[in-house]
Amino acid sequence: MSRVSHVKKNDTVVALSGAFIGQTGKVLAVKNKSSKIQVEGLGAVKKHIKPNQQNPKGGIVEQLRWWPASKFMVCDSAGKKLGRVGFKAEKGATKERTYSGGRK
Repeated sequence: MSRVSHVKKNDTVVALSGAFIGQTGKVLAVKNKSSKIQVEGLGAVKKHIKPNQQNPKGGIVEQLRWWPASKFMVCDSAGKKLGRVGFKAEKGATKERTYSGGRK
């Protein structure tokens, strides 16, 4: 199992493959151990819930699907250019996360 290093919460990402190819969204949650992310607006699924204390009637709930992080790439805030994320550290300064855009 590997960790998700190129995508963080609140990043804007673009789908590289699958049914949602080319669509952008904001990362809402990251599972590092399983390398999965949830993206706003992509892959909403309906789940049937049994009655419980929080939801006495039960019913159908809409949730966001967990996606493999490798199927997404970070892009600029406008969603136009894809790019890579790196880290920059100078002497006496803190480590900073940098974005270098270049791909279309």
